[in-house]
Amino acid sequence: MFLMVVLSSVVLRWGNVQQQWARVIVVGSLIALMLHYLLWRSLATLNLRTPLEAALSLLLLGIEGFMMAGYGLQLYLLLHIKNRRPEADAAALAVKSGHYQPWVDIFIPTYNEPLPILRRTIVGCQALEYPHKRIYVLDDTRRPALRELACELGCEYLSRPDNRHAKAGNLNHALAQTQGELIAVFDADFVPTRNFLTRTVGFFQAPDIGLVQTYQSFYNPDPIARNLGLEAHLPQEVEIFSRHYQVLRDGIETALCYGSSFVVRRSALEAIGGFVTASLSEDYYTGIQLAADGYRLIYLNESLSAGLCAEDMAAHIRQRQRWARGTLQGFFIAANPLRVANLTWLQRLAHLEGMTQWFHSPLRLFLLLLPLMAAFWGIVPLETTLRQWLYYFMPYYWLLLSTFRWLNGQSRSAVVSDLYAVVQCVPLTLTVIQTLLRPFGHRFWVTPKGRHGDRYHFQWHLGAPLLVLFVLSVMAAVLNWQALHTKGLLLAWVWNLYNLLILALALYSLIERPHPDPYDWLNVQQTVELHLAWDQTTALWGRTIRLCEGGALVHLHQPLPPSAMGVPLTCRLLEAGIDLSGQIVNMPSPTTLKIGFDPLTPAQYRQLITFLFCEPNRWQWQQAPSELQTLWLLLRALVSPPLSCQGQHRHPAPQAKQHQGIVPVAIAKQNRGRGNH
Repeated sequence: MFLMVVLSSVVLRWGNVQQQWARVIVVGSLIALMLHYLLWRSLATLNLRTPLEAALSLLLLGIEGFMMAGYGLQLYLLLHIKNRRPEADAAALAVKSGHYQPWVDIFIPTYNEPLPILRRTIVGCQALEYPHKRIYVLDDTRRPALRELACELGCEYLSRPDNRHAKAGNLNHALAQTQGELIAVFDADFVPTRNFLTRTVGFFQAPDIGLVQTYQSFYNPDPIARNLGLEAHLPQEVEIFSRHYQVLRDGIETALCYGSSFVVRRSALEAIGGFVTASLSEDYYTGIQLAADGYRLIYLNESLSAGLCAEDMAAHIRQRQRWARGTLQGFFIAANPLRVANLTWLQRLAHLEGMTQWFHSPLRLFLLLLPLMAAFWGIVPLETTLRQWLYYFMPYYWLLLSTFRWLNGQSRSAVVSDLYAVVQCVPLTLTVIQTLLRPFGHRFWVTPKGRHGDRYHFQWHLGAPLLVLFVLSVMAAVLNWQALHTKGLLLAWVWNLYNLLILALALYSLIERPHPDPYDWLNVQQTVELHLAWDQTTALWGRTIRLCEGGALVHLHQPLPPSAMGVPLTCRLLEAGIDLSGQIVNMPSPTTLKIGFDPLTPAQYRQLITFLFCEPNRWQWQQAPSELQTLWLLLRALVSPPLSCQGQHRHPAPQAKQHQGIVPVAIAKQNRGRGNH
């Protein structure tokens, strides 16, 4: 066992996750240690003394077995991953040369999103470097102001008399009104890079390709990272799905369509009757129906668009509840991947694992409650000594933690995964139960966008259950010191301490920090030339630190006096070739100033949006810190929380080397997000 840990550690140090031999060694070691641990748990640790203890002991073993089964499947799929970039390079040649340029209808479905967000997306779609495209705004709220915006920007506007079947119905209505051979779909907040169609359309030269899904990036931090003050350190919560699970599933061609940033063949859609309307997850089950009809789904692991993630914890949880409900509805509809035709047994298993991952929330809630049962009622869930536990469990767990980031493309640490799982375990448990009892008892909810606030507030409806669990866990820890000397209860006591830490972090993440700034600030560095109104002949040189539609944070090469505050100026972004005017609105230091831009002309706005959001390779992948670094950051956030977010800006991942994402999930009860908004 320890030899496997050592061998895998050497591979982690010197091997590359892209190398098949390295993955084989790590996967083989993990599976061997996992089976060794499960064998010991099954034969030597069960407590069958009383019916209640036997039931809880067997239930705990069942939970571990269930999670490890899913993990084992992912480890197996890890050995079959594909890199689609060479295919995209070859397919793009025909598009760039003009030999293959079918008409593409671009759909932007919207329901109540703010007009500034839609303006940004429309302008981004118009910047796509592709000649044969038509852009349609699909307005399910029938707003005159949006019709005027579409007319102003020069794109098509479609609406319908009702909202039947929500987003799927909106898309199907547009499908009947348009004729393009291909259809690209972007949610109202998703802005594509200029090369989106160049990189995706070429795949459709193969007649069996039905849909191409691309990686989704986000240009604002997820609310948990932001509330903890760790947005500069933790990658987006949902990026693990694009970077990790989609690559994993694409190896056996079970990649998911997740609602935005994809291209689909019209004839394939029409052959299956349009987008699936039976589930809230119309994207997922439309992809399954396409596969059942004999079409292939391709996942291109490139950041070719970026959108807004949920902007506060209430919206974050609401979005996950919709995803959970929509996914679980698949057990009750015709597009159930366990029953449709033309899927292999391995593809069905992969879909089943993806659907049942929502059961991790009630299981994680049970794992919060079990140490309390041990503390208050003396229930021993497993019988073992500390020495046995260290011998059988620790090698597996140590290797799991060591390999977690390495295998998943540096997208997340195991500790953070468990934090996300605990934050949402109570509401998602309720959603799972409600959906299994009444699969179609709730309507489609759109994730709110454009939310801003200038005050701290606590999400009581989400935090109250966790606060009760935290208080009970504190009582259990204080009242049960004897557990340190009682056989079988020591592990439960240590387990309870770990739960206390995660619960404390979860509660803290539910304190919403102020974010009054309506703009999304991006980490974009540009050389700037400034001319202040008091001396138009002298140029001041500097470099932007952050940039948005409304202003820039600039570091100057020479200091300015405090009297410069409020002075009008002209600003030229040198590399982008954009000229703007504004004034100094803040001076954090003599060499750092915040510029507020004057209202932009339509031409300036189009230039700035295209530069900020549409440049190829704009959205780079942030690397998650190691487990120890993550633990230190989380502990530091608890003891020295950020008191204000004034002057802090939302931004995408810092510039980092983009690489192909890979793979598995830990038994760390991790939550996975999907990108449909």
